[in-house]
Amino acid sequence: MDSTDPAGMLSVDILGSRLDLLTPVEVRRWLRRALADPWEGRCRHIVTLNPEYVMASRRNPKFSSALTRADLSTADGVGVSVAAKAIHHKRVTRLTGVELTEWLAKESTLFSPLFLLGAGPGIAEAAAQQLLHRCPGAVISGTWGGGSHSAVDDTETIRRIRESGAKMVAVAYGAPGQIIWIDRNRPQLQEIGVRVVIGIGGALDYLSGIAWRPPQWVRQIGLEWLVRLVREPARWRRQLVLPLFAALLLRETIRNRFF
Repeated sequence: MDSTDPAGMLSVDILGSRLDLLTPVEVRRWLRRALADPWEGRCRHIVTLNPEYVMASRRNPKFSSALTRADLSTADGVGVSVAAKAIHHKRVTRLTGVELTEWLAKESTLFSPLFLLGAGPGIAEAAAQQLLHRCPGAVISGTWGGGSHSAVDDTETIRRIRESGAKMVAVAYGAPGQIIWIDRNRPQLQEIGVRVVIGIGGALDYLSGIAWRPPQWVRQIGLEWLVRLVREPARWRRQLVLPLFAALLLRETIRNRFF
């Protein structure tokens, strides 16, 4: 069933998780409105929804609640786009964490400094250098890979972001940690002037060059997960949710069409 959220966006339900039906152009327009002056004092949370998020939310109430409170939920994983088409007959364009991080870097040229958080020591710094090369004029006001999504690091993390003057924060702690971190710290981020915060998963690994990014044709057919699994076999446990996601999707599709 389609629904409209309080902000007027059309949304659909993907096995219990909300997906907002915005085109890439509309997402970027939404982002620019969130960064525009005068600022009304809200810190907006963008979620990049993928099948792992969907499945984790079904067994983790805290994670599910944090997803529900997000301001915008875009389609990251190809499985989410397939689900929107199969269940709701809606075509949704994927927006990966890498693409959105590059967008944030480009928007930072309009005096909206960006802070890169997480991914491990040295990775955010390397990603920042690559972004500065790709996006001339980008303003990356700070990076920190030394902390974690644990509450014990919150005070130091918020201090660093505050001193950087960032208006946007990209968080690479992985799921569900980054989403719960954002949800827990949104009041503090709002207080120090952050307008947009987004969980970007492994995007900084790709942007820094630490992880190899598959070519465009592989990304277009949605097989990044398979390529990464072949290159990083240790990820197999994380990928176990994909067959279950596919089975639930098939069940929901059949129920919608025939019952």
